[in-house]
Amino acid sequence: MAHRPHVALALTLGSIIVLFAGLLAFMGHLGFFTFTGTDPSSKIVAASLALVGAFLAAAVSIVGLVVKYSIDRQTESRQEIEAQRAAALQREAEQRLKLEAAVRALQLFSTSAGEPTPAIQREGALFMLANLGQHELTLQLVDELLSKEDVSAGAAVAIINQALLQGTEEQKTRAISVFSGHAARMATPAGAEVPECLLNWVPGLPAYVREWAAIALVDVLLSRPVAEWTDKFIFQAYSLLAALGIAWVEETDPRLKTNLGAVLHPILAAFPQSQLLCHPRMAIDTDKIRSEVAHLVPDGQATEDLLQRLLQWAAPEAPDETGTEG
Repeated sequence: MAHRPHVALALTLGSIIVLFAGLLAFMGHLGFFTFTGTDPSSKIVAASLALVGAFLAAAVSIVGLVVKYSIDRQTESRQEIEAQRAAALQREAEQRLKLEAAVRALQLFSTSAGEPTPAIQREGALFMLANLGQHELTLQLVDELLSKEDVSAGAAVAIINQALLQGTEEQKTRAISVFSGHAARMATPAGAEVPECLLNWVPGLPAYVREWAAIALVDVLLSRPVAEWTDKFIFQAYSLLAALGIAWVEETDPRLKTNLGAVLHPILAAFPQSQLLCHPRMAIDTDKIRSEVAHLVPDGQATEDLLQRLLQWAAPEAPDETGTEG
């Protein structure tokens, strides 16, 4: 690429020289440059020289344009190379700064004596790592801390939500695996902690994420009895129902839709009072969904096992011998 302007200049100059030589030879052969001393002869020679001069002027202009083009191309090429070099240096500097920040964030997890730091400090370090785009490392730490109950459900869910929205497909898969693996622990005294992108069921999530997100939402519901949801956390329950309802309405994969419908049937039966759920994205008509999912059969053993757990969870409590519910 760098040699093309030089080649174009050489070809142009060569062509002009050949044409000029041919023109001179042709005009000389016809006698345009022969001066016989007569007035007509002098006029012919003068006109011929003027033509040669015009040709030379045009040739000089053409050569000037080619030279200017060659210089401009070389300048653009040099500027492009410099811009690429500057961008590469900037990326290296950014990566170095991110690495240094990540190392400092990791240092916030323990004191100089090796003792664990306060939970709020660890959670701040997690958010710092997530904001630096270190989703894989952050998710690994969240998984470990959730297993030890050393991080709040709210902080863990916020980290997972960020990875689901901003991470690569592999990182999104990891994020939903962490959430589904700890879904039963997401019930809190205030209700339940669920990633915002799942409560809104944002479009564009990969099929694997959608499948396990639905299972995780069901596991969150299973984390406390139906009566407790109804008595204390009915609105949080409705938000989970609405998310599953949007998932049902928008799902395009036949297998995922079948499995989702199969588990929705006992869930909706457990909340018969729900009819029209007003979600920011759309209104969910649960009565319509009930009729659509009534006869769906799960496709796969995992969904079948989940359905059995749901049926036991949704079944009304049997009355004791005194006639009251146990």
